[in-house]
Amino acid sequence: MSANAFINAANILMLLAYTVRDILWLRLLAVSSSLIAIPYFALQRTPQRVPIGWSVIFAGINLFQSWRLFLERRPVKLTPEEDEVRQLAFPDLSPRKVLQILSIGFWSTVGPGERLLESGRRADATSLIIRGKVQVSKEGRVLGELGAGDVVGSALLLSGAVADVDAVAVEPVRNVRWLTGTLERYLHANPDTRIVLQRYLSRDLAVKVQRMSRTSLQGSQMPN
Repeated sequence: MSANAFINAANILMLLAYTVRDILWLRLLAVSSSLIAIPYFALQRTPQRVPIGWSVIFAGINLFQSWRLFLERRPVKLTPEEDEVRQLAFPDLSPRKVLQILSIGFWSTVGPGERLLESGRRADATSLIIRGKVQVSKEGRVLGELGAGDVVGSALLLSGAVADVDAVAVEPVRNVRWLTGTLERYLHANPDTRIVLQRYLSRDLAVKVQRMSRTSLQGSQMPN
């Protein structure tokens, strides 16, 4: 076989790589092109070691990136608790994105009487309630309760303001907590996820305002 056949085959594969739209196939074709080009350089009267070396480097880089893409595309299996979080708060996100968000937070179980939010202090974390109840009060007056799917500190995350209410667990509360700074950095790097989360937080805040307004109204109508 003529040495030219190898370089022609390599160039045809590279041409095919430029026509595909899938980045994984582009990289795999680029790997094949680099490897097939090696015999052409090796079969010259004087083997061309520099082009051979560069072909090996290009093939290695594209092979590594292909492996990364393959790992990223593997199906993701959520645990029952992780899937519960997705159903509660992130139904619009893929399981892989949900795992990314959970990986920057931490799971915790808060006992009765423990505070998740304290009036007069800036919240250093935001919590998504998975199970349990949290009572929200202001200056001793109960405003309402939060339960599964509610976010403790959603208004503060959106506004960055200091808390003006207390949020205290009234029973064991299973939740996921995210440090505010860590969550903000992640959302800055993932604008698509930021849009989904902001939409959920806005909806969560609107529901809580409506619920607490109804509770306050019912309280004002009670006989003295």
